Amino acid sequence: AGYSLGTVNNGGTATGNVASWANLVIPSGGLITVTYQATVLAPIVPSDPAQYINVAEITASDQFDPNSSPNNDDGDQSEDDEANFNITPQVSDVSIAKSFVDDNGGNVEVGDVLTFTVAISNAGPSIATGVRLSDVLPIGYSIVSGSIDTGGVYNAGSTTIDWSGLTVPLTGSAVTYEVTVNAPTGVAGEYTNVAEITASDQFDPDSSPNNDDGDQSEDD
Repeated sequence: AGYSLGTVNNGGTATGNVASWANLVIPSGGLITVTYQATVLAPIVPSDPAQYINVAEITASDQFDPNSSPNNDDGDQSEDDEANFNITPQVSDVSIAKSFVDDNGGNVEVGDVLTFTVAISNAGPSIATGVRLSDVLPIGYSIVSGSIDTGGVYNAGSTTIDWSGLTVPLTGSAVTYEVTVNAPTGVAGEYTNVAEITASDQFDPDSSPNNDDGDQSEDD
């Protein structure tokens, strides 16, 4: 269940998640190879490794086999006409937290410059790669030119700051930028600043990148 079957090569066929080949001819003392492609899916049960155990077996042959019986796999792949292969997809539990420092040192006032920090934590067990982070800047702030670190880019049209290709070790990392506080206009949420992880190479067991529905209910 941990895979989605794709292209089956060498004259094989796909039925559901089973790749099959029929009428193969294997010379005495020889070897043939068949291949297929499969996409690794997110785990249904993160702690269950069985969903990635992939089993292959000879199910029929015209000739008698002296030390194995076709199509009799009982789950342990104990005969030499059956084999299994297992993978462990990488998992990185990435989360973020936002904070700011006011250059004025006290209560936030119009015209103050705030330094925002987005701390990215990684509870592992794998290093997170290909991480993308998006921070939406509302109308209550104006970006300070040249203040975005770690390769972040400000997109004026969408008023977002985007970082891509980040690597987050198990010790975590952080990005920062500066804004100027604008005068209030009375528009709802004009000072509500939202950031989210929008992509990661690794599966996150308790949050889904780029799915914020407005309540920031996940730790990414």
